[in-house]
Amino acid sequence: MNIKLCIPGFAQLKPTAPKREKILAAAAELLLTEGFHALTQHAVAARAGIRQSHLTYYFPTRNDLLRATAQYGVETLLAPLGSIASSGAVATGNAAGDVPKAEQFRQLLTPEKSDRQWFRLLVGLLVASDEDPGIRQWLQEFDARVMAILAAGFAAVGTPLKAEQLHFLRCAFTGALHLDMQEQSEESFARVVRTVEMALDAILPPRAGPSADNLPELPSHTSEFTP
Repeated sequence: MNIKLCIPGFAQLKPTAPKREKILAAAAELLLTEGFHALTQHAVAARAGIRQSHLTYYFPTRNDLLRATAQYGVETLLAPLGSIASSGAVATGNAAGDVPKAEQFRQLLTPEKSDRQWFRLLVGLLVASDEDPGIRQWLQEFDARVMAILAAGFAAVGTPLKAEQLHFLRCAFTGALHLDMQEQSEESFARVVRTVEMALDAILPPRAGPSADNLPELPSHTSEFTP
């Protein structure tokens, strides 16, 4: 979910970065900006500024490249959530004016537009599973890992959730982002944020401050569906 990051692009790497990392950064950038079908060995090599023979040395087939790109993205995405659960990155609010620990964690789960990017990555992987059934198994393992990290994070802030509650939150988040992909507007993303806030309100203790009844309504859906 929201982890306050954007998967690094190729231009953000240092010139001294290992060639393998440059390839994966270029591949992730292509996948997230141009879509799954743009993720070819030729296109990635061109984006990374290397010969295709150098790329195939590291990743002999397209699916090898895809799996490595997925792992690169997943490790980047999961690292901040894992840190929260394992190192106490969300501090308890003790001093006057501090944000309570559970509220800080809630804010980390509130969607940002960078979440669109990792959602595209997962959609691309799902498409790839038609070619390589092993990716579907990997996706299932990925979901299980995400759920475990979320469960540990909620427990760490003193609000342990049942498996059904975590599943409900996951469905609200991914379902809202799926609908947002049809429109990709400010209004559609505002609906994503509000949907996740409502899901969090449903499974977490009441938050201090304005009640849900005083929160702004979602913008109306004005765009037509385009196949």
